[in-house]
Amino acid sequence: MSLRFFFSCLVLGLALTLPVHSRNPEPAEEQTPRRPQMNLNATPQEQAAFDEAAASDDGGSVTRPISAYRRFIKNNPASPLASKAQFRIAEIYESTGNASKAFDAYQTLVTQYPDTQDFEKAVGRQVVIANEYLAGKKLTFLWLPIVPGTDRAEEMFASIVKNAPFSKNAPIAQFNLGVTYERQGKLKEASSAYQTVLDRYPNSSIADDALYQIGYIYMRVGETGRSQDLSALVSSKNTFEDFVLQYPGSEKTPQAEDNIKKISGKETGDLMDIAKFYDRFKNYRAASIYYNDIIRRAPDSENAKLARDRVQVLRSEVGDDALRTGPEQLQTGETAALRRRLQAQVETSALADFNGPPTRDIVPDELPMVSKPHLRTESRDVAPMPSVEPSLPVE
Repeated sequence: MSLRFFFSCLVLGLALTLPVHSRNPEPAEEQTPRRPQMNLNATPQEQAAFDEAAASDDGGSVTRPISAYRRFIKNNPASPLASKAQFRIAEIYESTGNASKAFDAYQTLVTQYPDTQDFEKAVGRQVVIANEYLAGKKLTFLWLPIVPGTDRAEEMFASIVKNAPFSKNAPIAQFNLGVTYERQGKLKEASSAYQTVLDRYPNSSIADDALYQIGYIYMRVGETGRSQDLSALVSSKNTFEDFVLQYPGSEKTPQAEDNIKKISGKETGDLMDIAKFYDRFKNYRAASIYYNDIIRRAPDSENAKLARDRVQVLRSEVGDDALRTGPEQLQTGETAALRRRLQAQVETSALADFNGPPTRDIVPDELPMVSKPHLRTESRDVAPMPSVEPSLPVE
């Protein structure tokens, strides 16, 4: 074995024992240059025209480089450097504080050049800009702030989810669209926007926040009296219960559990008011239905204790039959007997040899007098329906 061969083997062995990242180091994170680098797919003419536009991008002027890049895009719309020029226009607007025009420039990029390698970065910058308006940034006129930009933020987020629905930033944009609706009092639209997060991006990291916000919106509606019944609070409670089951480890789970307890108290309080209404007008059967509903919904609550005590009093005063749902058995028997007598008389009058009065004159003595219906003149004349409907009469 020659000495040269020995040293060659030694060097090769040392090379194979080095760490992989030492032999093949990972490229450093690419920093976005002020002037985009050369694109190998561009023609020499396109590259020369782009370099000419980039030469004016020295940071001392705004209008000059923007005009140069726009001129390049106009003359070379199909060039692979056109998207670079458009991205640079958006960056210049953003760096000079013109956030609204910067957003529109990024929007032009993602709509006209969806295959650009700067797509995700552009959408990310759009979310940042829209969040600034959502946080209170005002729209300007002649460089003077005039009105809050919440409406503008709504437009921005709506544009993002429309034109980049599969971007990694789309779930955040969709969620923040719901926030803009909620802050403007558009609760129905906000709930729909949050539901879209769950339907379209169920595995997103903000899906739990969307579900929580839906429950919170229902709770707001129920507590402010905009609901005509208990449906909003019931929906809120059900949503928070689903949240606790699906996301037990969420930081919002303790708050959701507190909301469930709060809603249960509000819910039973409203039911107690309805039960007392029926109780006051001696409709004990309907009152008993609501008292028992309170006991079923929140058995450990103070209202449930009061409901149990009142049901016991009613049982001792009017008896269990008066509180049982469905028509009373005695009334059912009388009605059935009356129906049978009427049917027999009608069948008798239909015989060929019948010589008695016509059918319309047959009015049995047992037929109760029918009082003239009382017209309802205002909403207070209408009592709320019980939560459990009575059974139909037995045939």
